[in-house]
Amino acid sequence: MNITGSDLVVKSLKDHGVDTLFGIAGDHILHLLDVMFDSNFKMIDFRHESGAVHAADSYSRILRRPAVTLSTTPGHANTIPALANAVHSESPIINISGSADSLNLGRGAMQEFDQVGVAKSVTKGAWQVPSPERIPEYISLAFRTALNGRQGPVHLTIPHDFQSAEVDEKHLHRYSINSFGLPRNVSGDKNQILEAVDILNKAERPLIFAGSTALSSLESEDIIRFLDVTNIPFFSEDSSRGIVPDSHVYSFGLGYQPLNEVAQNINQADVVLMLGKKLDYTLGFGGTPPFANDVKQIIVDPEISQIGLARSTELGILGDIGPVLFDMLKIAQKKKWKNNQDWLTKLNDSSEIWMKKLNNLSKKTNPIHPMFVSETLKKHIDDETHITFDGGDYCHFLRASISRNKPYRFNNVSSFGMIGTGIPYAIGAQIALPNNNVVVVTGDGSFGFNGMEIDTMVRHNLPVKIILGNNSIWGIDWQIQKGIFGRPVWTNLLPTRYDKMAESLGAHSEYVTNFSDLNPALERVFSYDGPALINIEIDQVISPVAEAAINRKLGSHG
Repeated sequence: MNITGSDLVVKSLKDHGVDTLFGIAGDHILHLLDVMFDSNFKMIDFRHESGAVHAADSYSRILRRPAVTLSTTPGHANTIPALANAVHSESPIINISGSADSLNLGRGAMQEFDQVGVAKSVTKGAWQVPSPERIPEYISLAFRTALNGRQGPVHLTIPHDFQSAEVDEKHLHRYSINSFGLPRNVSGDKNQILEAVDILNKAERPLIFAGSTALSSLESEDIIRFLDVTNIPFFSEDSSRGIVPDSHVYSFGLGYQPLNEVAQNINQADVVLMLGKKLDYTLGFGGTPPFANDVKQIIVDPEISQIGLARSTELGILGDIGPVLFDMLKIAQKKKWKNNQDWLTKLNDSSEIWMKKLNNLSKKTNPIHPMFVSETLKKHIDDETHITFDGGDYCHFLRASISRNKPYRFNNVSSFGMIGTGIPYAIGAQIALPNNNVVVVTGDGSFGFNGMEIDTMVRHNLPVKIILGNNSIWGIDWQIQKGIFGRPVWTNLLPTRYDKMAESLGAHSEYVTNFSDLNPALERVFSYDGPALINIEIDQVISPVAEAAINRKLGSHG
């Protein structure tokens, strides 16, 4: 039976469990979209392709499944920055773009550019499908590549004439999904796992850090049981936030030192277990500081390139985090463990001091302090609320002070540091969690990148709540300029009424300039059955992240 290349795309995606798509229509995918329309896909069409990819990024991490994005040729160019960000957030995105007809590629076809070449540097793999018949083969390759090891985005270019070409349906069955096409959770070397548990068991001041990679395979109940058995303090970062509740006796919350002074005690740890956490700039590339000179680092990672990348490690275990930790748990249950009481008391004392320091900032003043926003917002969210933090300096105060007690209820700017991701991240979260409240905390600078996606929220009835802190500056750069050069230059913004913009796009909006009006405005925002934005005039105060950046640049910190 003859079908079209677009039918092969549809059937292959269905075989891989895809039911939701993110993207924008365009010339070189029109045949594909027409076929998809009759195939029971849910399509979330955006105002900009980067927004679509960011939303797919969030969606894929929350549901722990691949997300598919679609774009035409210039649209693919717009996806590149978001794909670069997705590499850092480790999101399994299948990015599909059309192109001009294959016959004309290489001789000045309409909108032609090197789609695969450009995508290669910001994905785990990028390919142009060589013929219509091989569409299922390349889709299968894309899924395997995105899902295995450290997860991440991949790209496929499918020329427009391949989409409409007639092919035999047998080509689909040749590459039907099987056990090889599914991600495998691989444990590590058994002797190394035994050794890792032994090192942790002998430690006096051990710590565990979980990074983004942990989320893709680690189960919350397994890591909680491991902590209950071993009595080892735990920190989480990025997508792994909440995999152990912040309320757990051994959890000390966010592992990012500028926003959690408790994590600075890593300099006293004698053994640190890194579960999918890179020794990147956030941890001084594994050096001293922040670690002690004689620290023993145990690295568990699915990518060999990350083991021993920044420094030699005491022990490196190659494997997926979940299975490795599960095997460690089975061994740990057979051992007697120290209660680590002195170490835990020190961390708890440090935590109390830090939270008191933050809470003291929450004062009834105008302009409104970001910590007052945080304390007021807490009254309106619960453990089921998904919250996304964009990269504005204002956002860091809320990120530091709002706890997370469930997994998949947190997103943050990735280690790439790309701001403007918050709005589309929140859209992706709302699609993934349709019955949950979804909140995004964003600054006015960050909001400017993808604020038009409020239109997407309205069109698709996505009731995201936007908590916008407006201080009329590019906050963190403005503060760093003041701290290093004594003056801010070209980092001022206008006191724009973003609430009026949101209202014009069909969302509910509030404008708050006085602290006494904040809670009533938030009550109206959260009672509104649809997307809503609150524009809050906030004080131009410096966050701990900006302070740490200034200290680093001046040589007074690490």
